[in-house]
Order: sequence, then C-alpha cells, then structure tokens
Amino acid sequence: MGVSLFISTYFAYNEFMLANLTKFKFHLLLLIIAIFGLWLRFIDYDKIPAFLETADEVMYPWAGITFLQTGTPSSWTWNPSYKNGTHITLWGANFNIVTPWIEKPPLYSLITGLVSMLSGENQLDKVRISTIRLTPLILSFCSIILVGLLAKNFFGKQIALLAAFLYATVPTIVIANRLSLAENLLTPLALLALWMFNLEKEGRWQKLKPYLIGFVCGLSLLTRQFALVLPLTIIAILIIKKEIKQAIVISIISLIFGLTYPLIGLYYDWSLFIRLLNDFHNYYSYGMPQGIINIFRFPMITYKFNLFPDGSILASYLLLLTSPFIFKEKLEMLKLIFFPFAYLILISLLETGEFTFGWHLFPIFPFLAIILAKYLYDFWLNSTYLQALFIFLIIGFSTIRFFFLLSSQNQQSWQLLSVILLLLFSLTVLPRNENLRKITKTGLFIVYSIINVMVILNFNSIYPVVK
Repeated sequence: MGVSLFISTYFAYNEFMLANLTKFKFHLLLLIIAIFGLWLRFIDYDKIPAFLETADEVMYPWAGITFLQTGTPSSWTWNPSYKNGTHITLWGANFNIVTPWIEKPPLYSLITGLVSMLSGENQLDKVRISTIRLTPLILSFCSIILVGLLAKNFFGKQIALLAAFLYATVPTIVIANRLSLAENLLTPLALLALWMFNLEKEGRWQKLKPYLIGFVCGLSLLTRQFALVLPLTIIAILIIKKEIKQAIVISIISLIFGLTYPLIGLYYDWSLFIRLLNDFHNYYSYGMPQGIINIFRFPMITYKFNLFPDGSILASYLLLLTSPFIFKEKLEMLKLIFFPFAYLILISLLETGEFTFGWHLFPIFPFLAIILAKYLYDFWLNSTYLQALFIFLIIGFSTIRFFFLLSSQNQQSWQLLSVILLLLFSLTVLPRNENLRKITKTGLFIVYSIINVMVILNFNSIYPVVK
C-alpha cells in the first residue's frame, strides 16, 4: 500500500515537473503554495521568535504611533548622535526614547503604527507583538507569490513553483518572515519592481512600465536606506541596454520619493540627520572582506535566535555567490542576480565588523530560493556525482540534523543514518534506469520537505528557550 502510494506520488510529481502547466493551473498552484506558507508562518507567530528577540520590532510602531499622533516621531535608540533621551523600562527591558527619531525612513513605521492604532494600541506600552507581526505575515504572502512570478520570468513554471515552495517552507525563511522589520517590506517591493522590470508585454504596459517601476522603487527608498541598490541596479541595466528614456523616468521618480527622507531630516534637525549618517558609517567601517565572511560566521535571524545550520540557506548562498560562473554565458541572468549582488556589496561595505545584523539579509532570501530551485530542478533532470555530493554534504546533513531535533532520543544513530542517506544519494546517479534515479530523487525531496515542515510545526518544543 505504502509503496504503491509513493510510486503514484512520484509519477504525479514527474508529470508536474515535465508537463506544460496551463496559466490557470500555474496560478492556482502558486496561490495554494502561498496559502500553505502563510499558514506555516501563523503557527505560534507571536511566540517564536520571542517578544523582544529584537527590540527593533517595537521601534517601528512606536515611531509610527507618535508621528501620527503628534506630528513628530519618537522611538527608542542607543545611537550616540542623540544627545537627549528619556530612559524607560517596559517588559523588563530598558529603552532610550528620543525625539525626533529620524534614523530610518518613515514608511514601515507609518504602516505598523497605523495597524497598532487601528487595533486600539495607541500607546507605547500597549503595543503587542501579536498585532505588529500581522504586517510582515501578510507581506510574506505577497513575497511568496512574487517569488514564483519572478522565477517564472527566467526559468519557467516548474522552477517558479519549486522556488515559491522553497521560500514558503524553508525554516529559516519562515521564522524571518514573522519578524516585524522594515526588511520584510523591502523584500516584496524589490520583488515587485524586478518582476515588472522583467515582464515583457506590448501596448500600454510598455508606456506605464517605467512609471510603475519608479513608483515602487520610490516606496522602497522610503522603507530602508539599503533600498538604494534597487533603482540603481535597474537603471544600470537599462543604461547597459541603451534604454536611456526608461532609465531617466525611473531615476526622476525614484529621486522625488528618495528626497522625502532627507527632507524629513531637514525639517526636524539637519545636523542630527547628518550625524546619524556619519555614525552609521563610522560604526561599521572595519574593512573588507569581513562582510561576506560574516554571512557564514553569523548566519542568524536575530542576535539570539540562531536556527542554523540550515543547509538550504547555506547551499543557496554558495550557489548565489558562484552564479556568475554558472550563468556567465547568459547575460539575461544579470537581471536576476544583479540586485542581490549589489545588495551584498552594500551590506559588506557597511557591516564588516565582528557581527552583522541577520535581518538585513532578508531581501536576499527570495533570490536564494530561486537559485536553489534552479539547481535542484537541473539535478532532478540530469544529476552528476559532484552535484549529488554537494546536496548530500550541505542539505542532506542539515536535514539529518533537523530530524534529530525532532527525535533527539535517536541521535546515537547519526552515523548510521548518514551512511543510509549517502547510499540513497548514490542511487540518484548510479543506476542505469532513469526512472529509478528520478524516483530516488523525488523521494529524497519529499523527505526533505516533510522534515522542514515538521521542524516548523515543532519549533515550540525544539527551541524551548524562545517560549
């Protein structure tokens, strides 16, 4: 019974991977994946990660609430540029409240502040994590959809659905998408801009396209300083393609939006605004190439909540960093990898100290999922020994580790299970029968997916420290 069920599952999966999905079926499957991913993110979303895992989560709604109520944003910070602050203690933590709080662009603060006020949480001590995390959860639903749409532009429907599924179910990404941080707004904005940029349609769309892209790029500049790389990468590609008119339109609209943030600084306190920019640079300037090394040394979501080693993320980073060699003869891939590379360069220039802020890397996660999906799909079609070893050493061992988090009493079987897994991976390349190889690869992927989902469902018991 079990064998026949698995075989039927394999052939259904095989048909999905190779069949030409209709437009309706593709969008329906993408919607189902997004709903499933949203459900996973909602499970204990107000408990894991724990409240004040990063106090930045309350920084934004506090700024938004005070800005909407008084016209001047106030929030907490320990930045030395602020000379006068008021120390308060809430929920057992100390905060330094400053006015005006202008160290970050205002859009995410206004959104989360408005959500809190609409929920009756109109004072600093009334803000609840169960309310402010609703914003990133809804944004993550949009991100899953956009991951699929963007991947489809480059690699087709099968890889697009696989990328969306990975983004929906990889444990690190699920946890990251629960945190109420501006990076979780920048992520769908960047995906939307890049999807529109790569969407080829005739007629009115071609006229509206640069204006819509400019508008979304402008919103991203109002979300986070790092978002500067989004319009710059799009404009650079347009200049390379000699589409100067579109580049000018996007530049002008982005500039108009982008000037809003320094104008806020000019309105409230220009000297403070300049000091904040200088302090941010001086605080992090330690020298290259520590920034890229930090990705692997400190692969954390927050200061405390360290889910790693998550092989899906680690393998994806390695694949992303080597993607220029993989796609060296496909110039169109520049439109996909230019943004994450430019983003990494900026982060590396700014954050090259003894640690990095893990959440600053969240906007790269969609591209990690897309690159990993492309690699796994190619492996499924035609695997090699080295590809099998790469997946086994990074994703395979990570999956075993997650399995023992679920079943710690069997940890003594680590080596035995590893040998069994290695033998199974050998079946992905050794047998002459193509169906047997694909059945094995499908089975391994199903096991990998089930364990990822089980880890998410059991976070509360796996990581009791965050209860």
